[in-house]
Order: sequence, then structure tokens, then C-alpha cells
Amino acid sequence: MRVGIIGPGDVTRYSKEIGISREKYGGIIKKLVQILIRSGSEIVVTPDKGSCSELVALEYKKAGGKKVYIVAPLDDKEFGYEWINLGVGDKTINCGIWRNQPENFCENSGLLICIGWGGGTLVEIYYTRWFGKIKKIYVIEELIDSKLPESLLKSFKIIEYISINNLKIK
Repeated sequence: MRVGIIGPGDVTRYSKEIGISREKYGGIIKKLVQILIRSGSEIVVTPDKGSCSELVALEYKKAGGKKVYIVAPLDDKEFGYEWINLGVGDKTINCGIWRNQPENFCENSGLLICIGWGGGTLVEIYYTRWFGKIKKIYVIEELIDSKLPESLLKSFKIIEYISINNLKIK
């Protein structure tokens, strides 16, 4: 199964914002990587340099993970994509432009794991309503400072908040 990893753009800033050390954040990511590898999952990321998803991809590759797919807007002339670490991937999926990224990300993932809140993260979650085959979005409780509003959750019945210690990928 392809598991999409979604999270904020800057590991150091984000870990401070939620009140945990970068080391603790990294330790939780290492647990996640072991779960992904044991399940035989491949991962899908859009790994900005220094981002939380880049950290997962790097740790996953280092631990012997199967395959990393990168969704990147290689044709985008308006914003560019030079901040994406294309080197961590085994295969790059060209989504054309940034406006297509959330759709392509969802279409190429079967499950999403949220490793923290960010603007792009929320867009990717929202796109699950229309695109892709996402059956579940796991939000790692240790990596967020608050849950989404209840009124929003009613539209996203596939979101499950879960401790890293209870996460199982089938």
C-alpha cells in the first residue's frame, strides 16, 4: 500500500510550536518509519527541504524502506519547486503545477498519516473529499497541539486520532 505522509514544512519550528524537542519529534518519526517498514508500505511525500515529510522519507530510506514516491510540480513556472528534495525519492510523479499537487497526492495514496498541522496539510486532507481512494487519515496525537474543530470533523469521518504506540497499518 502507498501511504501518504502529510505534515508541516519546518521540523524545528513546528516541534517548538507544539512544545516538544526536535529530538522527541524525531524519535516518534523513527517509530512511524518502523511501522511503515513492517507493514511493507511504500510512501508518498512532497518533501520540502527541512520539512517533516522529508524527515520521514530520509529515515525511511535509511532504515531500508521499500519505495518513496515524490509528488512534485515539475512544470510550475509561477512558483517553482526548487525547495523540494527530489533526491529522497525513487520515483517522481509530476503533477504539473502546485494547484494540482493535493489532487495528485491523494490519487497516489491509499491512506494518509498526518505528522502535524500545516497549511498544505489541511489542503491535502480537504482534497480527500473529492480525489483519490483515501479510506483513512491517521493523525498522530503526539505530533499535534489540538484537534480539528468538531464541526469540520463531521465532514471528515475518515479522520482518526491515534497514538503512535497504537498505530497499525494493514
